[in-house]
Amino acid sequence: MGRLAALLFLLAPALACGRIPQDLWHLTWRHARAWGVDPYLVAAVVWVESGYCPQAVGRAGEVGLGQFMPGTWTRTTGAPPEWRAHPEWALWATAKHLRELYLATGDWRKALAAYNAGLGAVRSGRIPASTERYVARVLRVYRGFVRGGG
Repeated sequence: MGRLAALLFLLAPALACGRIPQDLWHLTWRHARAWGVDPYLVAAVVWVESGYCPQAVGRAGEVGLGQFMPGTWTRTTGAPPEWRAHPEWALWATAKHLRELYLATGDWRKALAAYNAGLGAVRSGRIPASTERYVARVLRVYRGFVRGGG
C-alpha cells in the first residue's frame, strides 16, 4: 500500500489536469526553441513540476507551470512574482531558466538537478537523493514524449 500511496503522490500534479492543452504545447515549443532548449525537455520539466496545471501551487510556495519560487522567478524574469501563474510567462521562464542552468553547468542532467535543488547544491556536489529521483523522472517523461511525439 505504501508504494501505491507514493505513486499517487508523484502523479498527483498530473492527475489534476491530466493532459497538455494544445495551446500550451505550442507555447512550450515556441519558447523552448527561442531559448535553444529541446522542447520535449521543457515539456517534461513542466509535466513533472505541475502536470501542465497553471494553477499548481507547491508545498514550499512554488507557483505555476514551472513551479517557481518568488526569488528564482524574479532573478530569471525580472517580472513580478504574481506573474508566475501566467502560463505564457511560466513557459518562457522555464525554458530560459533551463538554458541558463545548462550554460552554468555544461550538462543537461546537472541543469535539471539545479532546476530542482538549486545551482549551489549542484556546484557543491551536494545533490539530494530526492533530486536524483526528480532528474530520473524528468528524463523518463522526456523519453516518453520523444517516443510518442508529444
